[in-house]
Amino acid sequence: MSGGGGGDNKVKDTPEQRYAAQVAAEKWNYSQSALAPLENQYMANVEDMDSAGRMSYIRGATNQASMDNLSQGLQQVDSQLGLAGINPNSGRWTGTQADLAEQGAQHGGETMGRAQFQQGAEKVTGLQNIVAMGSGQSTQAQSGLNDIAAQSAATARSDAVNSFNRKSANLQLLGAAAGAATNYGLSQYGG
Repeated sequence: MSGGGGGDNKVKDTPEQRYAAQVAAEKWNYSQSALAPLENQYMANVEDMDSAGRMSYIRGATNQASMDNLSQGLQQVDSQLGLAGINPNSGRWTGTQADLAEQGAQHGGETMGRAQFQQGAEKVTGLQNIVAMGSGQSTQAQSGLNDIAAQSAATARSDAVNSFNRKSANLQLLGAAAGAATNYGLSQYGG
């Protein structure tokens, strides 16, 4: 019948399997000693992205970038007004400067809000990266605090200049229409 030999029925590992297990153990040990601390630090950084300190930093960096951009815009307006022959002591010069500064200030608060919103979005990206790392998938790049502040400030400057230019164009059109009406009225009265 069947001869049940009662011997050892355990399957022995081949040399290749033992070597593969050794390599896997070495990789595991390396990952625990070198990579796990980096992952833990990354997770702590992501958790801290919307902390009061980080948000304060982003407000300060955004404000500084906005002020730098406003200063550059005012210098450009000074140059353009000078080339146009406008007296620096005139009301037009100071009014133009004040209008641009007002536009910059109005967009400054919006810029800070945009930068803080973007920082919150970067935290969400960081959390998605943590989930991806945990499942062995690739992660997404994230913007740094200075990048977010600079992008927001550049957008604010552009918005302020565009708003200023629209207002200036409307005032010039209004001035041209008033001049034409005055000229017409004088020609009718004089005729």
